[in-house]
Amino acid sequence: MKEIGISSIGAAVPEKLLTNADLEKMVDTTDEWITTRTGIRERHILRPEENIYEIVTKAARMACDTIELDPDKLDFIVSSTLTPDRFSPAQACEVARELGANHGFCFDLNAACSGFVFGLAMAESLLKSRNDLSYGLVTAGEQLSRVTDYSDRSSCVLFGDGATAAVVTSDRPQHLLLCTELGSDPSMSQEVVIGGINDLLQDRRSNYYFRQNGKVVFKFAVSKIKELLETVPAKVGIKPEQIKYVIPHQANQRIIAAGKDFSIGDIEFISNIEKYGNTSSASIGLALHENWHRFQKGDYVMLIAFGGGLSWGAALIQW
Repeated sequence: MKEIGISSIGAAVPEKLLTNADLEKMVDTTDEWITTRTGIRERHILRPEENIYEIVTKAARMACDTIELDPDKLDFIVSSTLTPDRFSPAQACEVARELGANHGFCFDLNAACSGFVFGLAMAESLLKSRNDLSYGLVTAGEQLSRVTDYSDRSSCVLFGDGATAAVVTSDRPQHLLLCTELGSDPSMSQEVVIGGINDLLQDRRSNYYFRQNGKVVFKFAVSKIKELLETVPAKVGIKPEQIKYVIPHQANQRIIAAGKDFSIGDIEFISNIEKYGNTSSASIGLALHENWHRFQKGDYVMLIAFGGGLSWGAALIQW
């Protein structure tokens, strides 16, 4: 069986900051209320003239440059996004154009906040099943600020924009993808919703903006963290307590804390939500990038995602 691994990671965020102090001037909220309930203090958001694919390209170039990989050697690019700049071309094609990656196939996927893990699983499957593929790039780029209602005090405090990119390879892989798991529960598809074209055409703007059933999502997320911590390690023959680090989707600090309560042993749950807010499918990659050099050879690092769909995903990596 071919071994597949992640060789490098890149990340990028817009320069513009939106702090809790800024939000205090926009809606009826306070820094204390936001930090107590979410753990977020600031988030990065795009300026009107900026495009998210430009931020994704920065992350992708960083990932390639780190290992001195010519982007033209990429066999494919998979881009996770639920908030692309345009419906067509695919965000992956725009990133490939900017990188000069002209010899691979490109496509987007939308698994909401689980998208980066879904992308890793797609790359793993492609590399394992086709001998003519050696290098793939998985990106995640989101601009949630552009589907956020900034008059809604409960949701506008949550979101930021950002991007990440990872080179996944079967050519002497460094950090092995031991196992990936994906899932969805379509019966709960109405619990997290962002509208679309019909809502704009019919001037149903309130339906266009992000909305969720927070209590249901919280319960779902915590239960999935617990479940995946039990089931995924077993698939590769290790015990949950052997996991050194967990990087969960950065949705809410309370969810992360609750997930930690279910863990066994001294697992460290990594969080950077304070600085970025919820960046949807980009969030796990942003945290992985920040902590990349902390991990030691042999460490087990587990990525756990959950989001709209409702969807979930996990990836277990051996450093």
